[in-house]
Amino acid sequence: MARRKEIDREKILDIAYKLALKDGLESVTARSIAKQGHFSTQPIYLEFRNMTSLRREVLDRITSNLQEKTLQKVYVSQPVYDLDLSYLNFARHHRSLFSSLFVKGRFGDQLIKDCLIKVGKDKVKEQFPDLPEPDLDCLTRFNWILVNGMAVMLVDGLLEYDQDSIVNLLDQHLNQYLKQLQDKASE
Repeated sequence: MARRKEIDREKILDIAYKLALKDGLESVTARSIAKQGHFSTQPIYLEFRNMTSLRREVLDRITSNLQEKTLQKVYVSQPVYDLDLSYLNFARHHRSLFSSLFVKGRFGDQLIKDCLIKVGKDKVKEQFPDLPEPDLDCLTRFNWILVNGMAVMLVDGLLEYDQDSIVNLLDQHLNQYLKQLQDKASE
């Protein structure tokens, strides 16, 4: 009778994903996964070509979760501000992962960048439906610059915030930027 495989690909990915959420992608090593799962490193290399391919699948899972769940939370029922608050909460609760993805940029820069730009643009379009396409792109990028700066400061311990303060700050900056775009368009 054939021996049943106890440590499968999905179990390894689940452990690696949880490690990444807790300690960042740098923590996803064969030894750390094996230690966490209480098995040797052999099953990891039987299921994955190498650690790069395993990290790639973990990054795909993180990106999917960001796009479909984390960045879709509702806080104040204004799509851009909800997105920004979701991003800041992600940074606050997953400091190591945030740092490895968005500060150090060692893992999947383009994948993450594409995800953030797409979700950001969708949210800007939803909140400001009459914005022309070039202004939509500009506002999306401006918003990411603003909120990413806040998130980095939060992770570094240089910023603490409450929801109302962040929404007020974002509102001031985004409205000022929108006014500049309108002034430019009317020239």
